[in-house]
Amino acid sequence: MFRKKRREKILREHEKRQTQERFERNERAGKEIYARMAELKNVPREKLPDAVFMLSMAAKHQSEQIRQSIKDRTRYDFDIDTLTDGDLATYLAEDAGYALRDHVTQPQTFFEAVSEQLPDVHFTIQQQDAVSMMAAMIREQRLEGILEGLRLAGLLNEASKRRRTSPQTDGMG
Repeated sequence: MFRKKRREKILREHEKRQTQERFERNERAGKEIYARMAELKNVPREKLPDAVFMLSMAAKHQSEQIRQSIKDRTRYDFDIDTLTDGDLATYLAEDAGYALRDHVTQPQTFFEAVSEQLPDVHFTIQQQDAVSMMAAMIREQRLEGILEGLRLAGLLNEASKRRRTSPQTDGMG
């Protein structure tokens, strides 16, 4: 029994190190996206829609990588594509809430029950992974808001018209 406990402890420590490494990698990627967002102030107006779109794609890619990483380890699937009508923010928060509550407990042994020891509880999704996922979703939604603002201002339409009328300038910038 003690070997099993020791093995579980070593496994948890290894998982904790891996989780911390993923968190640090995701945090670096998030900082890079925010730095690129700050640089948008210096982008000429005519190039702004393309720059925001590319940054939005990078943020979506990071979000998808984090969700896929969580799915690979936990089998929990964040099914964002099924949203039909309603508030996207509420849907995302609700899905994250359900995911974070998911946990696994080991059944108590007779000895643990007699000595009134509580069973170990292990959450399916680690806190750092959840933080990374939520931060990535916030960045993604923020960039979607910027794109929507550009759309409302008519700048996205201007950029697509320029691309259609002068395709030879795309490769010369």
